[in-house]
Amino acid sequence: MTEKAEAIAHGAATIVNAIALGKGAAFGVDLWTKAEVRLTEEPHVIKGEITSDPAESTLLTERTVSRVFKHFSVEKRFGAKVKTWSNIPVARGLKSSSVAANAVALAAVAALGRTLDDLTVVNLGVDAAFDAKVTVTGAFDDACASYFGGAVVTDNLKRKLLKRVKLPEDLTALFHVPSRKAT
Repeated sequence: MTEKAEAIAHGAATIVNAIALGKGAAFGVDLWTKAEVRLTEEPHVIKGEITSDPAESTLLTERTVSRVFKHFSVEKRFGAKVKTWSNIPVARGLKSSSVAANAVALAAVAALGRTLDDLTVVNLGVDAAFDAKVTVTGAFDDACASYFGGAVVTDNLKRKLLKRVKLPEDLTALFHVPSRKAT
């Protein structure tokens, strides 16, 4: 067991929204969220902190760690302190929730000294997003684009990664970031 670990996940943006048909497409971008998970000896107590936006809810990060602990059946042994920081503006369409869930899940797995296959890590974050009620579709497409990079096409209802496409290295994306958060 490592007891403390850090991880980073990168941002994503939508190509095709999955709300209507359950199938979506997204692409990875060079924005990031870093997460640190420190295990504690307080079972069931998971405390989060979002250093880049302290007023934001930490429910998603806490639920993500909880999902990882349940996956490994260690929720009765450990609690955790979770800290994230990011250059992704929250609630502006740049997939901050999916990215945070990926980074936190990776850090939690590493803190436990364990490993998981990539899609299991993504699915734990998607489950946590449903738990925290920060998603309508599960954002499997967004989470895959964040995790794998490039462009992805997914079936969010079946949680299947249908296609991955590597994008050119010199591709540039330009975003208009609204001043107000989406509600």
